[in-house]
Amino acid sequence: MTDQLTDHVRPHLEPGGERAGADHIVHAVLRALGDRLPAGEAAYLADGLPAALRPFVRHPGEPSTWDDGPRNREDPVARIALACETDEAQARRYARAVLAELTEAVSPGAVYEAQVQLPDDVRELFPDPVHAVGHEHD
Repeated sequence: MTDQLTDHVRPHLEPGGERAGADHIVHAVLRALGDRLPAGEAAYLADGLPAALRPFVRHPGEPSTWDDGPRNREDPVARIALACETDEAQARRYARAVLAELTEAVSPGAVYEAQVQLPDDVRELFPDPVHAVGHEHD
């Protein structure tokens, strides 16, 4: 799945973007998502990912692994833009590409549980955002 995420992001890179760039984007999006989730939900979502990607989502409730400071519950799109040295419109495209592939690879229940914990602006980055809290679990 790691390669699938990278491959899904690659078409959204600027011309000349390399694999390391796509990997960096995947990691930045997963960190931003994990930073916005409660620790238990982040761990539940991370459990559906390959071991190499789990640390980017899961956290023990302590400071994050972001290079730019402690865990931040501020705007994740702005954090992705900062981490990827791009503007917020491009960061939003990166997030949507990663989350589209993530939604295909992780159980629907884990995706649902993650979405209901997120604010609307983050939830809207998913391909099929949950709009009502009363949805049934898979």
